[in-house]
Amino acid sequence: MILIDKLDNRSVAKRVGLRAGDVITAFDGEAVRDMLDVAYYDSQSDFTVTVDRKGKSRTFTVHKSANEPMGWDFSEDSYIEPRWCANRCVFCFVDQLPKGQRKTLYVKDDDWRLSFVSGNFVTLTNISDEDVERIKRKRFSPLYVSVHATDDELRRRLLGNAHARPILPLMRELADSGITMYTQVVMCPGLNDGEALDKTMRELYTLYPAVQNLAVVPVGLTCHRSGLAQLTPVDKAVARRTIEQVERFDEQCFAETHKHFVYCSDEMYVYADRELPQYDYYGDFEQLENGVGLIADMRYQFDLAMRDAVAARKGRFTVVTGVAATPYIRQVLDRAKARFPESDVNIVTVVNRFFGETVTVAGLVVGRDIVAALEGREDVGDTLLLPRVMLRETEDVFLDGMTLDELKAITGKRIVITADGYELCRAILECD
Repeated sequence: MILIDKLDNRSVAKRVGLRAGDVITAFDGEAVRDMLDVAYYDSQSDFTVTVDRKGKSRTFTVHKSANEPMGWDFSEDSYIEPRWCANRCVFCFVDQLPKGQRKTLYVKDDDWRLSFVSGNFVTLTNISDEDVERIKRKRFSPLYVSVHATDDELRRRLLGNAHARPILPLMRELADSGITMYTQVVMCPGLNDGEALDKTMRELYTLYPAVQNLAVVPVGLTCHRSGLAQLTPVDKAVARRTIEQVERFDEQCFAETHKHFVYCSDEMYVYADRELPQYDYYGDFEQLENGVGLIADMRYQFDLAMRDAVAARKGRFTVVTGVAATPYIRQVLDRAKARFPESDVNIVTVVNRFFGETVTVAGLVVGRDIVAALEGREDVGDTLLLPRVMLRETEDVFLDGMTLDELKAITGKRIVITADGYELCRAILECD
């Protein structure tokens, strides 16, 4: 049920006669399915909307510019309920979570609608022919696709789904209809690396520019894998070999298109102990949420803010981060210290006990591990600086369920959350 909760004053929706409490039943005479239809028509210029108003059907005609929003909000239960994942991926991170955490952590969604709305990566294994036609007809684009391998037999093995439809014909059908796709491979040594990765890169590139790019990320393995498939972690040698393989293929793509097509995530470079590419390498940073270019962007944003810096902020500051990001955070802090020697800022590196020490990214650091890392240290500042990625997207809660307020109470510290390098710099330096 798509229930209008409220309308903005002077909004298009209010102007045409819609009211709070109306239930949308159709657009242009076609029954509404979900909030995706609302988003689609919100971006159109001329259409009709039919509502149920206290048991009576009423239809209103909308005339507006395509970029003018309707100005309506909807009740919480109007929004999309995610479809559950139909796969049993050998590398599924949810299966590697410790027991006894809050239930929302164990939700496995694989819904193409959330791919369009929120940029979630999906496998397209539970998509129906009707869904495909809907995507094509209404141009729900871009989509974010977890490919993992274009070889169908290998892909089914990785997904743990013997019934997964062939991926390339489906993606080609979407590409032919003008749908843009961003893709990823979770690389598992001995399974979808080497020749299999070459095949995947080569076949996805045949769909360029509909397939805009591909991210290759190392499989994440926690210490909670009892009873799960035996997987080999990515080590330095594997990471270096994979980077060389990816960069070699990408050189050919860049020579033809003048755009990079395939990227390794930052984590792969960390495993390889290799210097990361510079900021310009990453183009429009379309795979930033996949950990591709995060460090380059952090450095760039930090330096951008430091251009306007006039003094160090008063106080003692401690940056809290994961093992992988520590050397890169230290580099930018050292540059700030060189310019403003009076700045008082240090780093606390959090070793991940919750997921296991092999998990080194800041985005998986939890509250209890932060407390353990700070305990007994005399060099911790009055203000803790934490990256936003440590918290859930919509609330101030760590993955272990500890809230930000609880962390403040335990540590007795002021806590500032920073979204990027720009905010990190401005947290420790006074800027014009």
